[in-house]
Amino acid sequence: MKKFKFLIRSSYLFVLLEIFYYLRIAPQVIGTHFVSDNIPDSFGNKYQLFLWELLILIMGESIILIEKNWRVKNKLDNLPELLPREYRLLIIPVVIIIMAGFMMYQQISV
Repeated sequence: MKKFKFLIRSSYLFVLLEIFYYLRIAPQVIGTHFVSDNIPDSFGNKYQLFLWELLILIMGESIILIEKNWRVKNKLDNLPELLPREYRLLIIPVVIIIMAGFMMYQQISV
């Protein structure tokens, strides 16, 4: 379970690094909502990019809590290795990291 927690929580660092990279190159005002043809109809401060970190933090801690409860329920909480179920759950933060990168790029390229 420690390895699973470490891998999930390390995804927070990747999103944070993406945010700091995009903060350096972002204008002060970014698009926050887009309509058809990728035209923004709502704008906000560039520090709203930190909402991505909040999203992955809430999602990651929820996944850890769900998996921890599942392991205790099935009496697997003492196993040191990752279970196949946990490998599947590790895909979610990877998808969020990739999606966050593309979305932040779209937000700053207004």
